[in-house]
Amino acid sequence: MITVALTKGRLFKDFLKYMSENDLADYSTALEDETRSLYTIVNNVKFIFAKGPDVPTYVESGVADLGIVGSDIITENPFNILNVSQLPFGDCHFSVAALPGQESFGVIATKYTNIAKEHFKNKKQDISLIHLNGSVELAPLLGLSDGIVDIVQTGSTLKDNGLVEYEKIMDIHARLIANKRTFYTKEDEIYGFLTEIGVIE
Repeated sequence: MITVALTKGRLFKDFLKYMSENDLADYSTALEDETRSLYTIVNNVKFIFAKGPDVPTYVESGVADLGIVGSDIITENPFNILNVSQLPFGDCHFSVAALPGQESFGVIATKYTNIAKEHFKNKKQDISLIHLNGSVELAPLLGLSDGIVDIVQTGSTLKDNGLVEYEKIMDIHARLIANKRTFYTKEDEIYGFLTEIGVIE
């Protein structure tokens, strides 16, 4: 048996949609039915559900053999894992956003401080960073920051809060990650699963 760590939320919904569109009803139906559980077993594959930032930790430690996670998470923090491949879903991007008419950025609020720091460093622009765990859109509305660095998918959340995108930083995709040891010791099982779901041929 192999263990696959999944994150609930937007990426999980994209994964379910991918499974459904590729005639993998055994997986998609079982996973959809178990959205309140901490794990479920389908066809000798154990799926565990975790918060996105925790998925690489489970994979790194060997608790999970594989993980599906956004590239934002493994770009923001280093993990001792195999970054195996890009997956054909979960597309979005990082952007700098602010209220209309913002002329300069001295203070940026974000959950992704490392990515934001690197972006402005490459632009040779000095900024102060404020780390927030959620609802970063509030920061410029309340005067806490000049702008934010955040993930944008449709842009509706920014629009709903009166914010606009000023620049795109990088694309984000779903990534398949693996434990460095079990990727080889469980090679047959892992490759069988990846072939079945169409990640490799």
